[in-house]
Amino acid sequence: MEFAVHGDFRLRCTIQPIFRHEDGRLTPIAADAQVVPYREGRSVTVTEFLAEVADEDRAIVGRVWAVLPLANVHNMGIEGIALLFRQDVNGEAPDLDDLGFMVRRLKGEGFEASQLICEIGGDENLACSLRALGMRVALGDHGAAQHDGDAVKRVMPDIVRLDRAAFERFCADASTGRLLRPVVSELKTLGADVLVEGIDSESRLEIALGAGVDLLQGDLLEPAKLVGSIFAEGPRETSQYRRGECVVVPLFG
Repeated sequence: MEFAVHGDFRLRCTIQPIFRHEDGRLTPIAADAQVVPYREGRSVTVTEFLAEVADEDRAIVGRVWAVLPLANVHNMGIEGIALLFRQDVNGEAPDLDDLGFMVRRLKGEGFEASQLICEIGGDENLACSLRALGMRVALGDHGAAQHDGDAVKRVMPDIVRLDRAAFERFCADASTGRLLRPVVSELKTLGADVLVEGIDSESRLEIALGAGVDLLQGDLLEPAKLVGSIFAEGPRETSQYRRGECVVVPLFG
């Protein structure tokens, strides 16, 4: 497995499957890859890690952070799905030369650039550059309950992500939950698939499905695991996760 070392820290990759809901079935279509710092065998927060990174080292750490998920593409354990990864640890635009190198390397190994999805903010120029490399683009706006419609129109993302914090706001009560459907409908009208993160309970799954969400991610379906885990492939019936109709069967590992 590919990992990085910085001082006392080990930077490792975890992945969590993303499922498309269609006709009552959940099919894994991508893996969300994240870099997690470890120290003395336990995971630590990004904030704790960055507190130990000197200013002069931030740039190289950011470059490693951005490409490490791509270096682990062949360690995901399942074939034929995409990889979604975020920008670097500093919140700055990823180095396009580094990404271009990784795209060429992976293409030579049989992994097409169209299987890479880079999540960015509202920078339309960066979106154009990523598409020029052959990648797809996801738009993230972490913690915001609703995406800026103008940003969606500018970036024209393939996927819009509502992260855990945003989704939790819609799950506060039944009346708030009903507001999710018009948000999802508007984003779909703009041509994007909608990804909801934080499907951690049956009630949250019900809210997401009721709102017409396309893509689902969360611990109820499968928790994040270190790359190298043994994954089971193929679709599953959505009913096995709903209303206690049957025992939840992990989709991966």
